[in-house]
Amino acid sequence: MDLSSIETRVRPVHPTARDLKTLQQIATESFTATFVPVNPPASVQRYVGDHYQLPQLEEELLAPSSATFFLEANGQPIGYLKLNWGPTQTEQNFPAALEIQRIYLLPRFWGRHLGERLMNYALNYARAHRFKQVWLGVWQKNRRAQRFYARFGFKPAATHQFIMGDHPQTDDLLLLDL
Repeated sequence: MDLSSIETRVRPVHPTARDLKTLQQIATESFTATFVPVNPPASVQRYVGDHYQLPQLEEELLAPSSATFFLEANGQPIGYLKLNWGPTQTEQNFPAALEIQRIYLLPRFWGRHLGERLMNYALNYARAHRFKQVWLGVWQKNRRAQRFYARFGFKPAATHQFIMGDHPQTDDLLLLDL
């Protein structure tokens, strides 16, 4: 698909059966494509099975201190953004900050600068809601994502353990002052 012909928009994800199924499909496909090449496939599948089931995704969507948005191209969801604040954050290291928990794109749209649209949306959301900082976690070995976040000015601030199936991994917690 030629980028010049892609009309994109960001819209909230709703807790409807259709949006939940689409969210699950994007999460599963994006996460699997990212991590199966560098992790045991059984560990990735276990993580997906534990974290991307419809009841879990619905609970996340209904959390009052969280917001999830689809990126649509020509009217079709191709990725999503999940933001958390307050008690919904996955870590409490930065209690007054906005967390970007997920920026996921379907793999066929990688490398087309569409992730930048979601990142810019997240940063504008943070500013509009008067957050002074934005943070996120990223696996230390995910160089592509590390480079992406560095382009926006995110800096390492801490680390934490992320469990991929049965395998602990170290994530960098990156912070951006707004």
